[in-house]
Amino acid sequence: MIKNILDAANKYTEGLQHVQHRRELWVKKSVEVRDHLKEIAEYLNKNTSSKIGFFVDSAYAFDETINGACIEMPSITFRSGDLSMDLTFKNDDGNIITYAEKGFQITFSPSPTGEIIIMLMPHHNNLQTEDPKYITLSIITDLEKLTPDAVDEIVTKGMEAAFYSSYTGISEIKNMAPNSYNPVGFKRYETTEKTDGESE
Repeated sequence: MIKNILDAANKYTEGLQHVQHRRELWVKKSVEVRDHLKEIAEYLNKNTSSKIGFFVDSAYAFDETINGACIEMPSITFRSGDLSMDLTFKNDDGNIITYAEKGFQITFSPSPTGEIIIMLMPHHNNLQTEDPKYITLSIITDLEKLTPDAVDEIVTKGMEAAFYSSYTGISEIKNMAPNSYNPVGFKRYETTEKTDGESE
């Protein structure tokens, strides 16, 4: 029986070794993932019909208590630029306000366990009533499986989901509850034509 207790206690050492291995591997693998995402961004920027722009950002885990970073936990983000909603409001004073939709983000973020959590921050804009929430696309435990082909599949899955969170794609979803939007206020402007029989 005491041997079983010893085996249970030794699981901590074994688990720590797995965590350390994944962390060390991610430091190297993150460079490969970043470079491949840059290739994707460059290809899209040259060939896509949509000119919103695609970018790759690198970051590190940050502790605000001491304003310190953990270089063993790099995070990589593939994101799109903002998308104009083609909505412009003007007033008599010449003030103008336009609405744009924030671009999506696909983030490869390491956890304290050494696993990589891949999350999507969908599109969002000021007309939506609810704050955007991260969507988990995948959790990678075996980092050896995070090959360029696997990254391609994740980015494809994330971009398709992002499209359906955009004002350009939300109406394309069938049998699904729409996003909640703040109503746009309407007021008759001086140049609005009145119909026959309409009172002043």
